[in-house]
Amino acid sequence: MLVSLNWLKEFVDIKIPPYDFGEALTMSGTKVETLTVVAENVINIFTGKITKIEPHPNADKLIVCTVDMGTDERVIITAAKNVFEGAIVPIAVDGAVIANGTKIGTNDFRGLLSHGMFCSIEELGMNTDLFSKEIMEGILILPENTPLGMDARELLWLDDVIIDVELTANRSDCQSIIGIAREASATLDLPMAGFTTYSAIESSNQIANYLSVKIEDLACPRYVAKMLKVKKIEASPLWMQIKLLNSGVRPINNIVDVTNYVMLELGQPLHAFDYHSLQSKEIVIKTTTDKKMITLDDQERAIDKTMLMITNGKEPVAIAGVMGGENSEITEKTSLIVLESANFNKSSVRLTAKQLGLRTEASSRFEKGVDPELAGIAALRATHLLLEIGACEVIEGLIDVYPSVVSLKKVILDVNWFNAFVGISLSKDEISKILARLFFKVESIDDHILAVEVPSYRMDIELKEDLAEEVVRIFGYDMIPGTIMGGETMVGGKTPVQKFEDALKNILVGQGYYETLTSSFTSEKRLQGLNSQLEDNLIPLINPLGEENSIMRHTLIGHQLEVISLNYNRKNPFGRFFELANTYRKNFNPGELPIEEQKLVMSSYGNEDYFDLKGVVELLLKQCGIKYPEFIAGGSDFFHPGRKAEVFVDGVKLGEIGEIHPVVVKNYELPKRCYVCQLSFEALYNCSSLVNKFIDLPKFPASNRDLAILLKSDIPATAVETIIRKNSGDIFESIELFDVYTGAQIPDGYKSLAYALNFRHRERTLNDNDINPVIDQIICELKRSFDAQLRE
Repeated sequence: MLVSLNWLKEFVDIKIPPYDFGEALTMSGTKVETLTVVAENVINIFTGKITKIEPHPNADKLIVCTVDMGTDERVIITAAKNVFEGAIVPIAVDGAVIANGTKIGTNDFRGLLSHGMFCSIEELGMNTDLFSKEIMEGILILPENTPLGMDARELLWLDDVIIDVELTANRSDCQSIIGIAREASATLDLPMAGFTTYSAIESSNQIANYLSVKIEDLACPRYVAKMLKVKKIEASPLWMQIKLLNSGVRPINNIVDVTNYVMLELGQPLHAFDYHSLQSKEIVIKTTTDKKMITLDDQERAIDKTMLMITNGKEPVAIAGVMGGENSEITEKTSLIVLESANFNKSSVRLTAKQLGLRTEASSRFEKGVDPELAGIAALRATHLLLEIGACEVIEGLIDVYPSVVSLKKVILDVNWFNAFVGISLSKDEISKILARLFFKVESIDDHILAVEVPSYRMDIELKEDLAEEVVRIFGYDMIPGTIMGGETMVGGKTPVQKFEDALKNILVGQGYYETLTSSFTSEKRLQGLNSQLEDNLIPLINPLGEENSIMRHTLIGHQLEVISLNYNRKNPFGRFFELANTYRKNFNPGELPIEEQKLVMSSYGNEDYFDLKGVVELLLKQCGIKYPEFIAGGSDFFHPGRKAEVFVDGVKLGEIGEIHPVVVKNYELPKRCYVCQLSFEALYNCSSLVNKFIDLPKFPASNRDLAILLKSDIPATAVETIIRKNSGDIFESIELFDVYTGAQIPDGYKSLAYALNFRHRERTLNDNDINPVIDQIICELKRSFDAQLRE
């Protein structure tokens, strides 16, 4: 939120430097992000009135202007086309500096001297985004009643400091100049000035002849309406325009500007309807069956029955708390206005604004919550301003529909509890004074009990802990002494599962892998990029942050590919990554929560191939006590059809591994070759043997045998290894495939696999009588299972 320091000073007499003030506000709990001077460099620019315009004798595009500066006259030569005799304009005199740092002096234009220059919005350093193209292209024309010779820094508040305040969601009361003024008053312990509202004694209820209001939906707790006759639609006074501009709001006309002014000043959004455009004598607040309406920004909006509307009884004329309708817009022909000052449920406004994709200054305030008591005050304040600037005449009477008046909350605060809770020692009087500075009404019950009445605008105060926080932030967080935490402590430790997680991560980091942390959200587009059908167990989010984050991920593959893509497209030639995180899928059992499954994903690209990743997976499984994993051809569609495998241990599927499919490579902008393995953490943990037993080094030598067999080429080597292990008995030690051969002397459709087998007995040296029966058993079983032949 942008706060004008000059405007703030109208309510609190702030005399300390702006930076010190920003620091004080931040330390008291209202965080100041930045402090920016509107036009820090601009000096020596004053107002002047053009009294005479003549053509330049030596230049067709230049004109010679005589200007009255109040104390003297001077000649200014310009090419601006929007100046005219009688116009009051800002003039940079000799020695002036404009916004871009250029110093202005007396210059010769084709034989005539120009003693300065007229200034545009940009040269004055004002916010160019808040002005129309026509105003931007010419010299700034000031109101005709502007004093002559006045310093532009003072007139246009070019020396104003704009404070960017970051508000937390619970501090809705600070969404205004008055709200920040209260904070400044409490922080600096200074008195706060009030503001003037319409207070004339009205003798009649004329408004009843024009209008009635009915609330049919409790999402509108209060609706206040005031009616006024319009004298003239014109630009608002310069002082009002400047305050709006320095708050980041574009001035429009005197009626609309007053509604925006009061919203910024008090925090209560207002809206003005053209009474005759309503085509009705009633306003009804309700939901509607209408499907569309055109809003003030000339956009057609799709509406539905969940959205609260302001209607004329038949059709909507405004989206409650968000934006008015084009069908009741204030125009130059408007003669009667209905001034709306209403209160709307914050959840209703937030959901409507989100559904429409339309967030306005009004909705941003209602979303955080607005004090219902403010509606009446804001209506009377706006009425006073419209009368003050001569824009309107009042139609007597006020409509105020307030079915359930909100009562003020009272919270009991025990001083002894407070001191024990915070760890300081403040007296009851000190606490009472701090709460009084924050505009709480404090009543002493006894020696240590205070009854605190909470103002209606402090909707965030509910408990005694809330009051404790209020006292501490004004007392000063930096004033609380630092102490060592007391109490009993317990020795902590990690669970076996946590230790297993750490072990996996340590192994992978030791192999050169980098751990990644990615979002739990994904999108339908990302999942479709994985070259597979969308599963029916996906969990869509009811209130997503956006289309890219609308589904809970059911696999880690997509995010891992995005990590590879990011690194690859940032010219990182190779990479190894892993992540251990949850995936989510729908639980089809009624009433049960979705299923969370932890998975481990590993990926690599660059100087890697499938067997590099497979080797890391085998090492990981070996470190987990899993000796003989099986890699069986198969897997998901996002893998290359001929370069993928599923990982099994004792019939339990751990996951899958493979090279990414070329279609997925294209979808994710990946390098041509990248490899991924995803394992179920639960299955991996259950299959692991985490108990390490010490075994003496063998005392007897091993016996080696080479075994070459001929079998069909479609039989996987892992199946052969499984047969060999199962038939090798207790003397088997290890197996290694050292040759795969096809070609000459091998029939078509067949291959030769050569294995080196190691056998060892722990209590004696083996001989042929021990080993030959085992070899015969292996060959017999291979022939029975695969019709394999021993290759001589």
